[in-house]
Amino acid sequence: MALVTMPDQTLFAMNEALVRNYMSERRGYLGASGIGTACERRLWNQFHWVDQDQMSAQSIKAIADGHHSEAVMIDRLRMVPGVVLETENEDGKQIGFVDGHIRGNLDGVIIGLNRAPDVEHIWEHKCINEKKFNILVKLVVQDEANALFQWDEQYYAQAQIYMHYFKLDWHYLTACMPGSRDETSCYTAYNEKAAGHYLERANRVIEATKPPPRISESASWFQCRWCPFTDNCHGSKLPLNNCRTCAHSTPEKDGSWTCGLFKRSIDDDVQRSGCGKHLFNPALVPGKQTDAGDDWVEYEMKDGTVFRNQDANMLRMPPGT
Repeated sequence: MALVTMPDQTLFAMNEALVRNYMSERRGYLGASGIGTACERRLWNQFHWVDQDQMSAQSIKAIADGHHSEAVMIDRLRMVPGVVLETENEDGKQIGFVDGHIRGNLDGVIIGLNRAPDVEHIWEHKCINEKKFNILVKLVVQDEANALFQWDEQYYAQAQIYMHYFKLDWHYLTACMPGSRDETSCYTAYNEKAAGHYLERANRVIEATKPPPRISESASWFQCRWCPFTDNCHGSKLPLNNCRTCAHSTPEKDGSWTCGLFKRSIDDDVQRSGCGKHLFNPALVPGKQTDAGDDWVEYEMKDGTVFRNQDANMLRMPPGT
């Protein structure tokens, strides 16, 4: 007789609680860890808070694995004679940089590595699945100089940006699988041209007044299928209501945001809540603008309904009204 395994309702409830309690707060900046994302439109949507990432219980656990393995690796590296690994500033805060709307917090700065004992390296640690781990091991053996770029361009961009801002010539990546029982490493040199390319990309996204082109015109494209903004980008979903989706807001070069309607700077708390005078950036509305007044805009939507954006109200009217 076959053994039938019934779902454990306690574990099911635990996973539901993980998702419910997880606070996936939208970043107010472009992080160095994301600038290498393949799709500029996705970056722009994140920066403008077009929608909220929906985290699964599995993803939340993967993040927890990453934090745990990083702490384990810090302790193990510090056991090596001559290795000095700094993960915090003198004030006890994580080492990082701020450049307008671009920011980054690195895992650490390390010196005393066997290959170049007197050279400071940016240190980053990643916890990855077995398949990705084995690919990195193979790439390092074949061509370590280009391994990080070939393995994961997003991590490569992060490395180049960190080296650029901290004026260091080398990056040292350690990677492990969940459980921290197997580890590998990869050395990457600073490439001024590459760093400039990624920073130019970041600034292009920040300065864009409308979403950049899609990475694909097909919603079934693999990068679009798993994107949290697919329904906004390819479908008819309206964006979230906040200052960053509003036509009146502008990101300034100093890292602040201003409201053109009220002629003032708007901080993060105000941006998140928005106000009653919110009007969507027309480029974010999946419809054709048909009419407008001083404080309202009307659109004909893909399904034939009429959408009037007025005083933060989402009014949908049937065709012909």
